[in-house]
Amino acid sequence: MKFRLLGAVAADGADGGLQLGPEKRRSLLALLLLRRNRAVSVAQLIEALWVDEPPANARTVVQSHVSRLRALLAGAGAEQCGVRLATAGDAYALHLPEGLLDVEQFEALVAAARTEPRSTEVVGALEHALGLWHGPALTGTVNSTPLEAWRQTLEENRLAAVEALADHLQRLGEPARAAELLRAETVAHPLRESLVSALMLALFRAGRQCDAIDWYHRTRESLADRLGVDPGRALNAAYERILRGEGGGSGGSGGSGAMEPDAAPAEASGPASAAAPASASVAAPVAEAVRAPAAGAPAQRTPAQRTPARTATRVRAASAEAAAPAAVDLLPRAPRGFYGRDAELAALGDALRTGPDGALALVTGPAGVGKTALALEWAHRYGEGFPDGVLFADLGGFSDRPDRELGDVLAEFLVALGTDPADLPPTLAGRAALYRRATTGRRLLVVVDNARESEQVRPLLPAGADSAALVTSRHRMLGLVVSELARPVPLPVLRPEESAALLSRVLGPARTAAEPEAVRELAVLCDGLPLALRVAAAKAAADPRRGLAAVAEQLRYEQRRLSQLAAEEISVTSALRISHEQLPPTAARLFRALGLHPGPMVDAHTAAALADLELRDAEQALEQLAATHLVTETGAGQYTLHDLVWLYARQLAAETDRSEQRAARARLADQYLHAGLAAARCAEPASRPCCEPLADGYRPRAVPEFGDPEEAMRWLGAHRETLAEVIATTGPERAWRLVLTQWPLILRRVRDGWVPQLQLALEAAVETGHLNGESQVRALLGWVLVSNRRLHEAAACLEPAAELAARAGNQVGRAIALINLAAVHSELGEHDAAGAGLARALEIALAADHPHTVALARQHLARHQLVVGRPGPALDHALHGLALCTGEQPDPRRVLLRGAAGEALSGLGRHAEARAGLGAALAEAEQIGHDEATADVLRALARAEDAAGQARTAAAHRRRADLLSPI
Repeated sequence: MKFRLLGAVAADGADGGLQLGPEKRRSLLALLLLRRNRAVSVAQLIEALWVDEPPANARTVVQSHVSRLRALLAGAGAEQCGVRLATAGDAYALHLPEGLLDVEQFEALVAAARTEPRSTEVVGALEHALGLWHGPALTGTVNSTPLEAWRQTLEENRLAAVEALADHLQRLGEPARAAELLRAETVAHPLRESLVSALMLALFRAGRQCDAIDWYHRTRESLADRLGVDPGRALNAAYERILRGEGGGSGGSGGSGAMEPDAAPAEASGPASAAAPASASVAAPVAEAVRAPAAGAPAQRTPAQRTPARTATRVRAASAEAAAPAAVDLLPRAPRGFYGRDAELAALGDALRTGPDGALALVTGPAGVGKTALALEWAHRYGEGFPDGVLFADLGGFSDRPDRELGDVLAEFLVALGTDPADLPPTLAGRAALYRRATTGRRLLVVVDNARESEQVRPLLPAGADSAALVTSRHRMLGLVVSELARPVPLPVLRPEESAALLSRVLGPARTAAEPEAVRELAVLCDGLPLALRVAAAKAAADPRRGLAAVAEQLRYEQRRLSQLAAEEISVTSALRISHEQLPPTAARLFRALGLHPGPMVDAHTAAALADLELRDAEQALEQLAATHLVTETGAGQYTLHDLVWLYARQLAAETDRSEQRAARARLADQYLHAGLAAARCAEPASRPCCEPLADGYRPRAVPEFGDPEEAMRWLGAHRETLAEVIATTGPERAWRLVLTQWPLILRRVRDGWVPQLQLALEAAVETGHLNGESQVRALLGWVLVSNRRLHEAAACLEPAAELAARAGNQVGRAIALINLAAVHSELGEHDAAGAGLARALEIALAADHPHTVALARQHLARHQLVVGRPGPALDHALHGLALCTGEQPDPRRVLLRGAAGEALSGLGRHAEARAGLGAALAEAEQIGHDEATADVLRALARAEDAAGQARTAAAHRRRADLLSPI
């Protein structure tokens, strides 16, 4: 058997990896492995398995996990390997022979390196040791205090080995290789001065003095900004040596001292305490083994020992402020190098001037235009005008990751405002109500970044009349403008003169004045996007000898423009190349495959499909890519590639065989097809699948699982943009199927710009000659056209649909096509044709014995009878349809049937019953969040109130309905 802690916690038996189960079981195994061959008490295990107060049954939970782990080990033949999980009174001990744990192997290799007199052997041993790492240590375990301490200890040991490896590479005359190794770690640990000083000296020895000095100044600024301290002795010493030209020696540098043969041996015993590591028992021996300073070298002081006077002043000020209630401040740091936008800042000031209803500003514009920077700049400049503080939330609305849960955002806000986490209501509605109460009477600024929909924003708006909210989005969000009186502040791309001014700010006015034509061309080539302009400026600034015209020349050709928009200081070319070359084969394969993904956001399922991997292998490879900073984990299993990293991956992908590229894209499309079918099945469990996957297509190893309809709907919404890209590049057999899998989302957002994609799907279905596919696409497209008042187009689209479905043997599809066509007839005033079509649809649905479609037909028949003035038959159809809607989950169809029943009751003069039924329908519609259904019920309520002589109430209902769904 083998056990791994240097990366994801894992165990391998003779037949492969063991399924360790949930996070707490992995954490229990990790702690037993770290304290191997010693007893760990139940109390210590409880401390490691819970971040907060453990539950009353914590002991029972621990015992259950031990029992399951013991059974898992027994099933893998652990006893034969000498592995035994024993009970020792009120404690457990995992007995483990030497050599089965990667931590032990790592420590043994580091100890062997310490005793080697020759740098060649030291390099080999340390490279082997570092090769055992496959991501952050203890990945997949609880973030408890004991395990976090172990995690930091192991990471410290790894960094010490990296520094020692870099030192010996330089002894072998390879400073450039040492610099590349140190650069990746320094980017991840920018405040670790020993790394920075070693990197500076390696860069200097590689002939890159300017880069070395730049790293010093960058680190000095970071230390001051983030910690309020000055550089330590080692960092200053390295800087002074470089300035004096004395950094050219080959060993014993800065923070990565040589391994001395007489240094104390590294131990592998682990921490002295039972759960958390002691300060010296692991970190110190390994660090000494790889970084023992030469005799007589001065000891480096800790940050606490070298804290300057200004830090003490900050501490005293913070202590004084702690005595009084502090204003809330959730803002990220202010954007650096912000320039211009005076008109937009002034417009925000006007929009956020509070009045009797508070204030709401909406910053809109394309991606990369600087919406977030503008919002943060305004908030930092003028946030002091809100004495109760500033709240901030990034909803992540324009990425493939699922949108942030509003309940989580509200919880974060409420805790910041002083609510005890234990007092948070469990429901979204409860938290929203508490948030309204908490913000009433306060003067707050709330910044909501990257919102996709108005519904995401409304619960986050503060209730206080003296408060203001600032929202950023790529969408215009007219709903907020209409219902919440939001003041739009559109943010355009920079004009050519503004682009030139931004370049001048970065490069200096003398540089840009010398080449005005090149500056103007760069402004055009970068399309006025601040992000692209900054990268181009950085590229020019990195080499003052190079003219701006040369940079513009590189960007002039579209096929290589993005590859040239890479700033050297963020290591896009050389560091990515080295990082990719050093990846394990599976991770390198995945990184290349990610270049074929249509967007920079990926998860394990899509990654597995692109690279044709098992899900577990894809998860591990993503962790490895995250460890080398080629991807960044954004939470909930979602990963993102920086734009420039993504471009590099695309370059690699373009170098692969064309047939391999086509196969990867087909696998990705099939992955989304299976996932979309699963989401549609969960969102609408009573409906039949809209299509079947391709018989000869890729069968995913794993498909996302959805716990409830709303989770499935969130997935469909979050992946809409990426799916559109996949649909646009896949073949017709997959294209129409992929579009159809979104049908639950399409019906809920029927006016959300679906027509072009549905028309593409119709062309694809016709091209493939798939009768049932063409019928279903026509039915869906026709309904969308009806809802968008494009009636004659809808009629032409729907006319052939029923016959196509009949020829394909799909009676349910035939009935739905007739229902949708009847809606067109009704809107055109052709009520006889509408009634005949609906009657035929009901007959077909009854014969097919499909209750879902029967209820749909009766819902439309009830509406038809109301339109022609027959409330009695309308009530009959509505009640029969309601009898078929027996599910416990909120159901838009039940909402519409209740609405029709209520309106029929009103038409029969039974006004009290009508109002009660319509009120229930409205409550369910609002619970679902279905704007179309809510608007329909509100209009029905308005008609019922009119019939009862309540004109004012009726008008109020109509106004609400028009805001949700304008006619």
